[in-house]
Amino acid sequence: MIKFWRILKWFILMLYFLALIFLLAENNIYSERFGFPLWIIPFISMISLIKAGIVFIELYLQVNIIEFEFTSIVNHTFRTPLTRIVWATKEIKESETNQEKLSYLQNIDNAAQRILNIVDILVGMQDVNNKSGYYFRPISVRQIIEESISKYRSIIEEKKFNFKIGLFNDIPPLTLDLKKMSFVFDALMENTLWYTPSGGNITISALRKKNHIVFYYSDSGIGLTWKDKRRLFSRFFRSVIARKMNTDGMGLSLYLSKIIIQKHGGKIYAKSKGKNKGSTFYIELPIDKKSGQIG
Repeated sequence: MIKFWRILKWFILMLYFLALIFLLAENNIYSERFGFPLWIIPFISMISLIKAGIVFIELYLQVNIIEFEFTSIVNHTFRTPLTRIVWATKEIKESETNQEKLSYLQNIDNAAQRILNIVDILVGMQDVNNKSGYYFRPISVRQIIEESISKYRSIIEEKKFNFKIGLFNDIPPLTLDLKKMSFVFDALMENTLWYTPSGGNITISALRKKNHIVFYYSDSGIGLTWKDKRRLFSRFFRSVIARKMNTDGMGLSLYLSKIIIQKHGGKIYAKSKGKNKGSTFYIELPIDKKSGQIG
């Protein structure tokens, strides 16, 4: 469907420029027939060409920026765990006790899992756009969130967050893709934990409105500037502060989350009062009026 609309857009654009060329060729005739100055059609044509040139330059720059960011991110995210594997392998050869060997093997396993997670994310960029790859069934979102929290329990305890989770009493089971929605809630959890200082406040809850349910993650972390909010869900975007606090991020989780939520007929967005003033991420999912579940 995306490919169809892209082709249609370029087809309409081509027709537009062909129409301009035709009008330029017949400028004198149409100027006399409709009584407008001879410079009108050439002026419109010039503005259109300038606009097309600007768009082309922006697209060219965007492609180069994305390519540079992608190369830098992949180089860093793959190099770090691979370096750990090489280092641990050398240390195993020199280790004397089984305990040391087991410790280095655990480091290798953790690094290998990190690489597999990166590959899953990169592959997911293609997978999340394919609606046929979604398996929808009734699921308790409360359960997804609790499982997500359990994955990061050690970080929550280590950083001593003031952690609160809502009751979700009025939230029915929703018809979702379990694997993809788990990715979304894990992404929001990681985003909240990584960018909230130790001892900070984190709240996860939901509320039911007339035709949709709103889930939200609120924190007292680094916050968002207006520039951050504008590019937050773009591919490879990470703010300067975010890069300093977590060097291993790829800038893809929120981008993929947005696509997944859209495939579920909902929307995801964030609000913040500014830098170092915390932020709140919202997920809105529509309710099927007949079943009380996601439509």
